[in-house]
Amino acid sequence: PPACLPSSAANKPASFLGEYQTACYRPRGEAPSGGGAAPLSTARRPNMAAGRDDDSDILTVFVYDRRQDVSEGSARALNCHEENYAGFRSAVCQAFGISSDEAFVITTTNRTKITNENFGEFVQDRMTFYVLQSVDQSLCSATKEFIDFVPHYDTIVKSGIYEYYASEGQNPLSFAFAELIDNSLSATSQNTGIRSIQLKLLFDDTQGKPAIAVIDNGRGMTSKQLNNWAVYRLSKFTRHSDIESDHSGYARPAAVPRSLNSDISYFGVGGKQAAFFVGQSTRMISKPRGAQDVHELVLSKEDFEIKEKNKEAIFSGYIRNRKPSDSSHIVNDEQRFLHNIIMEEKDKESFTAVVITGIQPLHVQYLKDNFNLWTRQLAHIYHYYIHGPKGNENNSSVKESGAFNRIDVEISMYEKGKIPKILNLREIKDDMQTLYINTAADNFEFKAHAEGEGIVEGIIRYHPFLYDKETYPKDPSGLKEEDDDCDEDECFLTEKGGRGKRHIFECFWNGRLIPYTTVEAFEWCAVPKRRVTRVIPIECYNRISGVLFTNDKFQVSTNKLTFMDLELKLKDKHTLFTRVVNGQEQRMKIDREFTSWLKDCHEKYDKQIKFTLFKGIITRTDHPSKRMQSPWATYSAIEWDGKTYKTGQLIKTIKTLPILCGRILQFFLYGDHVEDVYATGGEVQIALEPQALYDEKKIIPICKIDRSVPDKAVKKYIEEEMEKFPNKLSVTWPEGDELLPNETKHAGTTIGALRIEILNKRGEAMQKLPGASHGGSKKLLVELKVILHAPDGDKEIISHISQHGGKWPYWFKRMGSINKLGSYTLKLQVVLNESNADTYSGRPLPSKIFKFNIIGKHISVAWLKVCPVYVICPHNLGVLESVV
Repeated sequence: PPACLPSSAANKPASFLGEYQTACYRPRGEAPSGGGAAPLSTARRPNMAAGRDDDSDILTVFVYDRRQDVSEGSARALNCHEENYAGFRSAVCQAFGISSDEAFVITTTNRTKITNENFGEFVQDRMTFYVLQSVDQSLCSATKEFIDFVPHYDTIVKSGIYEYYASEGQNPLSFAFAELIDNSLSATSQNTGIRSIQLKLLFDDTQGKPAIAVIDNGRGMTSKQLNNWAVYRLSKFTRHSDIESDHSGYARPAAVPRSLNSDISYFGVGGKQAAFFVGQSTRMISKPRGAQDVHELVLSKEDFEIKEKNKEAIFSGYIRNRKPSDSSHIVNDEQRFLHNIIMEEKDKESFTAVVITGIQPLHVQYLKDNFNLWTRQLAHIYHYYIHGPKGNENNSSVKESGAFNRIDVEISMYEKGKIPKILNLREIKDDMQTLYINTAADNFEFKAHAEGEGIVEGIIRYHPFLYDKETYPKDPSGLKEEDDDCDEDECFLTEKGGRGKRHIFECFWNGRLIPYTTVEAFEWCAVPKRRVTRVIPIECYNRISGVLFTNDKFQVSTNKLTFMDLELKLKDKHTLFTRVVNGQEQRMKIDREFTSWLKDCHEKYDKQIKFTLFKGIITRTDHPSKRMQSPWATYSAIEWDGKTYKTGQLIKTIKTLPILCGRILQFFLYGDHVEDVYATGGEVQIALEPQALYDEKKIIPICKIDRSVPDKAVKKYIEEEMEKFPNKLSVTWPEGDELLPNETKHAGTTIGALRIEILNKRGEAMQKLPGASHGGSKKLLVELKVILHAPDGDKEIISHISQHGGKWPYWFKRMGSINKLGSYTLKLQVVLNESNADTYSGRPLPSKIFKFNIIGKHISVAWLKVCPVYVICPHNLGVLESVV
């Protein structure tokens, strides 16, 4: 053929939308395909990276003649060989009727002159060129330059990262899984039997590298539908009628309760974003109902990169068409698990399996370590699909039957050497919606009609205050809440609102949770701004939770994490709210109906404390927070849970360390109250019993009173506590020289070392009085005194004090010789540290007395001669007697 010829469209405006041509590829790790692979086009526009004629040496370029003002306005499309400047120049001359001896230049749109030397560098396929008189000539008229902006493959493989990175402090893996489950719910919506959705975590390294599979028994996809699934953002609303779709013949579903229509696979985005967020390769395997063949497609980051490097058409490939259970093309040992998945195809009428590989190690570790957490999140997202419009009512004797009992979402995780974890989402009992439903005492249902056919069904639930705590449920997957078993000095002074700072309403779109959108309140159910309009306690407004169920007339983000217009539409002045009673809308004033309902809930279900016998207002300087020191109303009695507690009554505590018993002195309630009042929280001041043991006052939260213990049990507890009081001393003489009661000893006799234990009535040794807050002032010491009873009065000749050494008991060393004759008393007395008091709360502390006598020793004397003799008694007692 000629070196360069004008195209058939030489005399027509060039078309900038050429014919898309498929480039084929084979996924890594597969055997070469036979004759059963269909070419796949994953774009609905030209792929200019490979948009050439079958002869790869031929280029198509676009040329404008701008030599003169009267030059032709449109470009000419010319075909030429890749490295033939002479042919290119000749084709330009022929196309524009330029004589061979006429002077002109051919330039790029950047005014680079094309020459024989740079032709191969600057002349590329689909480029635009000018024919000018000179390089610096001004354009006599505007031109159009063809450009190619096919998205980079990162648009797909990194889309999940972009979509899920801002996950509000949560790991977004459960939300990515939800996108894949959405597709399965949509695919199984027409099933007449069980709608089976399996999420398999294949982490057994004996079967290959980690993989995740989502498998459903839905309608499956034809090869063309599978082709359309691969097209990014080809939603069911933008597909043309001539394109076969996995939503062929789509019609908006009829209205159903809570909009549970399974119509939640929408945008042609979520599944691919989720798959490439979780891993780096996605294998789609599907068999439509009634078909003989299975269709299989692989999209992977690795293949995209190879095609880009080789300058191949990136968004194109092959679909493998094969018979069911044929895994002969799986030759990569890292994907051995695929043989098992493919073998399960044999008896399936229709199905779709999404198999994700190249899982990030951090994802694998998170899924292993937090199995209960992310499965609970999935149970929350699909709560009403799993349990039906009424939700998971644990106390309901009759479970709702119907289509929702046929939805089985099963999670399984396989690890080497471990028993597989298998869990049906219906078995989860602590997702937030289950907790909301089963802690609620009553419901308020309503409906909202917004502009544009937007309909919202709403439920408000009341979680009453019961005796000592709010019943508004805590999120089991959230931050750890304050423990009820806190130290009594750190417990709440007053109960905090049940909901706290959380918004009232969670929001569901077509029956599934949109996790990052909540609605704080509507004007008619918010706390009244004017105090005079409040007919019920303000804390009642913090005891409500709510759910909004919207239809598809409200916009959500493509990753289904947020609503885009819900709150704006619902708070529009034209939105109409009605109450729903027994399934029927009631045209009443919604604010009045809600207030009446809330007041009834408070009076009927809240079990609060009634403070009676008002005494006065005080300031509590004992409180560590100056802001909370005043005002405190004091009362002599309360009525709580059908019982009356009043001053002087014995009570016992629960959830304190240690358990306390005492007599009520008075009750405290924070606030400027001047009469009997119902309230939550409050404190009670008690005098600890037995007083002989404790002799102190204590202030504890009223919620720590044990309401179940009878008076007899309290008195018995006090008697048992008295057994802890020091009762007697145990004295031993470990080194001998024991002193017996009323013993007579000779002068100069030593008294041995004493080992002493303080014992209570239980026979237990003790070193301090019982009680956690006594500190050093209630440590017990033992005092030793030796007293001589002389004719002129008692004289204390020895006095020592011993404290307990921790590892050794109370101890007194051996005492030296007692020389004076007479009657003595050795007294051991338990005393209190610092004060040296020998009584506590009017009760004497244990003591022990040893009385003994010291006499002179009898001496025999021989008469030698008549003379004065001075005899010194043995042992140098210092007693000198004169004997004649």
